[in-house]
Amino acid sequence: MNILCEKIRSLRKERGMTQKELAEKLSISDKTVSRWESGVQLPEAALLPDLAEVFGVSIDELYGIEREPSPVPDTPEKPQKDDKKIVLDFKIWMIAGTLISLLGSLLYRYFGSTVYTAPRLIDSDYYNTAKGTTADIFSFVGIIAVFVGIAVIIITKVRFAMLNKPYMQTPVYAVNVRYTGAAVIVFSLIFMKTAPEVLSFGFFLPRSVYGYVFIAALTAVLIYYKRQLKKRDIAFTNKLTVTAIIIGVSGFALGIGGEILSNYAFTAFSNMAAELSTVTSSDGFSGGSAASGVNYYSVAAAIMVTVSDILVLAMPLILYIELLIKLRKIKEQ
Repeated sequence: MNILCEKIRSLRKERGMTQKELAEKLSISDKTVSRWESGVQLPEAALLPDLAEVFGVSIDELYGIEREPSPVPDTPEKPQKDDKKIVLDFKIWMIAGTLISLLGSLLYRYFGSTVYTAPRLIDSDYYNTAKGTTADIFSFVGIIAVFVGIAVIIITKVRFAMLNKPYMQTPVYAVNVRYTGAAVIVFSLIFMKTAPEVLSFGFFLPRSVYGYVFIAALTAVLIYYKRQLKKRDIAFTNKLTVTAIIIGVSGFALGIGGEILSNYAFTAFSNMAAELSTVTSSDGFSGGSAASGVNYYSVAAAIMVTVSDILVLAMPLILYIELLIKLRKIKEQ
């Protein structure tokens, strides 16, 4: 018997209809329905849509063709309990890497800096004696520690991204932004003072430029996160970004100007000292007014550099605070 004929009979019985009732719905005789079900006659093609509608099936199903359900696209699984450990590990290693670099920077600043004059914890005579030995070792260890901390952070972020990429949901991404942003602020402090001293030897650019370049790069990381969060329907304003950049650029210019002024004051003081060494007291030369003028230049330069540091650090700090405010309602995983 034809598959179509068998299907008509089985569907009719499933729906509890008689041949006469089916015939009435199709405006045909019950004998025609009987001939269909016995296989003597096949339904006309024009009646197939009506027949399918009466039974509530498709024409394909009348012929016994079963449609396979549409494949459901694979959806990333939500993080399980084990993934909370991944997030916790990310936090721990980000903090560890940041602290390693911070301590390394302080170690270098304490033992290796050429300009750092803050009170030391060890006796000054001992420090002067150890300057060429122990101090140099600690200074070198400090620089190595800075780079080790950076390596720890990079490896941690790459590992976290690889483990969470299939389901980098906004709450998980928020953890990434919060802790990376905090590291950016700390490294801005580190690079502002450490980078100029480590990188400026033998180059003609002002020392502060090297720190500013690193801070600008770190600020770009925060701007990148803002753009990524915008794609996740978190609203940000460009005005605050522009304002932060203007503040930072102003700080850059002020810092370079302060350093140039400081160099001028140092050169003037050196020249004045050399001139005084060649003049005897009988010549009646007095360097008091000249020294006073040089001192004013030095004070002005120091003020400019201090204000510059504040403005430059304000640039990434403003962006990071904005990120924290926008993410405050997002629950961490």
